[in-house]
Amino acid sequence: MSSITKKSPAILAVLATAALATSACSSSKSSSAGGSSSGGGKSIPVATANDINAKDASTLKGGTLTLAIDQYSSQWNGMTNNGNEQDTQKVLSTMMPQLFHFDATGKATPNADYLVSADESTVAGKQTVTYKLNPKAKWSDGTPITYKDFVATWKGEEGSAAGFDVASSTGYDQMASVVRGADDFTVVVTYKTPFSDWKSMFDQFDGGGLYPASKVSTADGWNKSYMNAIPVTAGPFKLEGMDPTNKTVSVIADPNWWGAKPILSKIVFRAIEDTSAQADAYNNHEIDAFEVGPQSALYAKIKDTTDSTVHYAGGPDWRHISMNTQSPALKDDAVRKAIYQALDRQQIADVDLKNLGTWKPTVLNNRFFVNNQTGYQDNGADVAFNPTAANAALDAAGWVKGGDGIRAKGGVKLNLKWIEPQGVKTTSNEAQMVKADLAKIGVGLVETPVNSDDFFDKYINTGNFDITAFAYTGNPFPVSSGAPQIQSVTDPKNIHNNPRLDSNPAIDQALTKALEDTDPTQAIADANAADKLATDQASLIPLYQRPQIWATKTNLANFGSFGFQDYDWTKVGFTS
Repeated sequence: MSSITKKSPAILAVLATAALATSACSSSKSSSAGGSSSGGGKSIPVATANDINAKDASTLKGGTLTLAIDQYSSQWNGMTNNGNEQDTQKVLSTMMPQLFHFDATGKATPNADYLVSADESTVAGKQTVTYKLNPKAKWSDGTPITYKDFVATWKGEEGSAAGFDVASSTGYDQMASVVRGADDFTVVVTYKTPFSDWKSMFDQFDGGGLYPASKVSTADGWNKSYMNAIPVTAGPFKLEGMDPTNKTVSVIADPNWWGAKPILSKIVFRAIEDTSAQADAYNNHEIDAFEVGPQSALYAKIKDTTDSTVHYAGGPDWRHISMNTQSPALKDDAVRKAIYQALDRQQIADVDLKNLGTWKPTVLNNRFFVNNQTGYQDNGADVAFNPTAANAALDAAGWVKGGDGIRAKGGVKLNLKWIEPQGVKTTSNEAQMVKADLAKIGVGLVETPVNSDDFFDKYINTGNFDITAFAYTGNPFPVSSGAPQIQSVTDPKNIHNNPRLDSNPAIDQALTKALEDTDPTQAIADANAADKLATDQASLIPLYQRPQIWATKTNLANFGSFGFQDYDWTKVGFTS
């Protein structure tokens, strides 16, 4: 992957996603084909198309697939704050239940491997969802998947129980009860208030969203059972081994899997922190695929590689700058808003996204909807690039420049610590641009590289930073997946996917309304109302929609840039 990323908790919403009127495109260069054009000049699609070299699974060959990931994780409960990371979820998606599949348009359908049906109704005036489970579905310890696992997951997720580390309780906190239905394989969920995103519950888009009751029924089990371990699984693959020395996680086809047999016999996830080294490993045939992402240097390294294909898609992923509102230098709203105005975000987008085909670097001014998505509204007018206004605002707020050019007030200097993962050139380049912009308004910046494995766990999620940049990867449903990033945090030890530690009741009220809306048009309006308030709060600064660009070996099929589609690991294989 090309940059450190966090997952938006995978919650479906009522809103359909819209896209550019373009089709998926890929470029390849093979020794037998004589070469063709690289990705330069190709359009990068959004939402309704993807690029995965789709093939009939029955024609494919198996073997071992080796993939690069950014970091070697320690927490494998994907519903916790530290487990809620894209690479962690990617590994988990091979082994944990996926209740729904999503097509390239983001449409959800029940996954028959786990669900016989999932139906919504109104009972005694309350929204009620009834899941009928596939009785063949079972955990790797031989225990059937039953209503008990749904109850345990709900109680861990809903947020009121003490001691549970939860990335997001959205949706779960609106449930009144989760109980046994007609039998152990029937689950009845009753909601306190309307929740149109019910299909998302107990499901993590490309990750793990349902865990065994035997492991997560207590806070200690929830927080620690999957720490440095993946003890129980329920997917087409099972854990073969974890090697912290070589930073690899290996999964193998589970012979007890009840669904369609996977084509691959083994998948190896290899953590390579330096993204340039990922490209080198790919060119040296050490890995079969890796995410190039928005890095022109990586793209240049692999665009002419033989027997290779570059895939393009535009999913719900976006890059941003985060500021810690509890940092002494950033508690003042006026400071954060001035920083927002001082940043030349168009320059950042231009530099980050240069030489990546015809993708037009465009500033993103929304935290729910990417630029070409239904519902997108530019909510950034009040914080448009304006260093003059930023300087004036800081002057008015009493922040005075010292002899070193850095402003101070009440003994607090505006000298910020920028935390970045080592080896991620995108973040380092951004630091230099941000430093230059902030120097013009009397704000200092100290670039502080840290080990990639520790970036979230020891710095971002613990509040040990002033300012940083990373990407959020979303899902096909923008309102619910965007909500946790701006919801108030009441306990710094449980940040609910908001490391900025914001607290704004007005935003919470707007989010509650948007999440309860059953009318899609009204939900869009209410989400944008919340986003405007978040803009004024000025702690989460969107930069741009992040293109999905993957390099894969030409013979790898049903894998690449998925856009809004989920992984189906049973269908991934090789054409030769």
